[in-house]
Amino acid sequence: MRIKALLLWMMLPFAAAAQPAPEPLGPTILDTGSGLFETQSFTLEGPADGAAYRIGVLTPHRAPPAEGFPVLYLLDGQAALEVLTPELLAMLGPESLPVIVSVGYDTERRFASEERTRDYTPPDAAGAPVVDPRGRSGGGGPAFLDLLVSRIMPQAEALAPIDANDRTLWGHSYAGLFVLQAAGTPDAPFARFVAASPSLWWDDARYFDRLVARMEGRDWPHRPLDFHRGELERVRASKPDDPEVQQLLRMRAALPEDAFLTLVAAARAAGVPGQTTIFPGLSHGETFSASIAHLLKEGHGPAGE
Repeated sequence: MRIKALLLWMMLPFAAAAQPAPEPLGPTILDTGSGLFETQSFTLEGPADGAAYRIGVLTPHRAPPAEGFPVLYLLDGQAALEVLTPELLAMLGPESLPVIVSVGYDTERRFASEERTRDYTPPDAAGAPVVDPRGRSGGGGPAFLDLLVSRIMPQAEALAPIDANDRTLWGHSYAGLFVLQAAGTPDAPFARFVAASPSLWWDDARYFDRLVARMEGRDWPHRPLDFHRGELERVRASKPDDPEVQQLLRMRAALPEDAFLTLVAAARAAGVPGQTTIFPGLSHGETFSASIAHLLKEGHGPAGE
C-alpha cells in the first residue's frame, strides 16, 4: 500500500514546484523541522556577484549503521527541500532514509537562475565560459565541483555520521548536466550519480557530442550512473513567444530527438552500470519532483539496489 501510494503521489502535476518561478520559496523542512530528521544548515560565501550558498543537512533520527549513513546530495537545494513534504516522507520507511544534504543558495527563489547557470554548466571544449541562451554566464562546473568537494562536503559531513563509500549525487536539468560532469571526473568522491533530465542541448549540443565521444572511446569511469527523464519532455516543452528565448527554442529543437537514449546507450555500451527511468506522462519540470521521490523510494546503495 505504501509503494502504491507513493507511485500515485509521483504522478501528480509538479510543475508549480519544479519550474523556475518568481514566486517566493515556501517553508521547507529546514524551517519547520521534522520528526524524522535532525535538521541543520550553514552558509558559505559565494562569488561577489551572486548569492551565498545555503547547505542543509538532514540526519535521520535513528542509530546510524556501523559504517555510517548513506548520504544523498541534492542540487538546486531550495526547490529540492520543498519536495520533502511530510506526505512524501510518511510514505517512506524511516529505516531506509539516508542523510540528505541539500546544496542550494541563500535566496528566497526556488531556483537561483544566474547562480545555477554559472555553477552547474560545463565550459566549452577549450575550457572557456559559455553564455546560455538567456544571456547568463555559464561554464563554471569544474570550479563548482572543486568547491563542492573541498569545502561544502567536509563541512556538511562533519555534522552527521556518513559512509564515505556510499555517496549519491543528484541533479535535474542544468544540475543534471553537472552530475554528468562529476560522473566523468575520475576522482569525484561519489559512489553513484543520478542525472535527471540533463539539458543536453547546452552549447548547441556540443557538450552532448563530447560526452558520447568519451563514452564511445571508453574514456569514462565505471561507476553507477542513473538517468531519469519524463516521457513527455519534448512534447510538452513550453514554446513562449518571448524573443529572448528563441535561441533556447532553436537549441532544443536542434538536439536530436533520440539524444537522451543515445547517451544512455553509449554509457551502457562503455560498461557504465546504472538504471534508466522514464516517468510516464511527465514533462521536464514535473520530472524534478518525481525523480527525487523515486530515488528516495528505491534506495541508495552504490549499485542502485
